[in-house]
Amino acid sequence: MGSDADMEDYGFEYSDDEPEEQDVDIENQYYNSKGMVETDPEGALAGFDAVVRMEPEKAEW
Repeated sequence: MGSDADMEDYGFEYSDDEPEEQDVDIENQYYNSKGMVETDPEGALAGFDAVVRMEPEKAEW
């Protein structure tokens, strides 16, 4: 493998503020909460509440 200087620059930069990353966090929270419905209903409700608070605008649910 070549050095960093040999790598081509495709104009792509990672950013901490990318919307996709936030979407993944929201999706993970949703599925974690959904998995808790049977075993910990109150925890699941708290998790779903967190999903609503994490979402910047209403989505198509």
